[in-house]
Amino acid sequence: MIPPDIEADTRAYYRARASEYQEWIQRQGRYAHGSDDDADWNLELETITQFVESLSIGSVFEIASGTGWWSRVLARNNTVFASDYAPEMLAEACRHDTPTLPIYRCRADAYHLPLSTGAVDACAFGFWLSHVPVPRAPAFIREAARPVRPGGELLVVDSRQDPKGGAADQHTGGPRVQQQLRRLNDGREYTIWKIYWTPADLRFLLSLVCRRVEVIQTDRFFIAARGTVV
Repeated sequence: MIPPDIEADTRAYYRARASEYQEWIQRQGRYAHGSDDDADWNLELETITQFVESLSIGSVFEIASGTGWWSRVLARNNTVFASDYAPEMLAEACRHDTPTLPIYRCRADAYHLPLSTGAVDACAFGFWLSHVPVPRAPAFIREAARPVRPGGELLVVDSRQDPKGGAADQHTGGPRVQQQLRRLNDGREYTIWKIYWTPADLRFLLSLVCRRVEVIQTDRFFIAARGTVV
């Protein structure tokens, strides 16, 4: 049984974290770990950015787009329809968007997408799958693939389990499926689900709806996958 309070806490956490979310990806404040670790992060982030940017297919629906970091990468070669559950994240994303990029934002439930079947060329989600409880993952991946036309693509980016992958006061050790305590800059605390998917896990999960699944990992921080929707 999935404790519903954990998923509610996850939603509340990301709503409250919107204004400071990009500190993580930019290694600022509590997310800075020193010159060597941060250099590794930035080098690996560039590798993953190139992987995401290589998707050039037409229309992309993005799930849980957060502050829009990956929306803006995807929009270099595609028209992006970027969704998020949190109005605060959407507002923060719009603040960072460049007007010349083809990005259209909307609020949506990741488990019930507001699209007809086969409506887009691809679906993408970055750093969201690791918050989907394992029992819900097959249904989620099927819903993510549903609005993608046959021959389109799914694209996933997520975290590896590295002790320097989060805030300085964030514990990432232990099992690959865990409840993590997360703290905001103002001290508020939330408990969230965090699942560290392995290459074999991702390959199996995407193979439920895709063929020709490709999975890559960087040395420390990131894992990504893409597959062709059947």
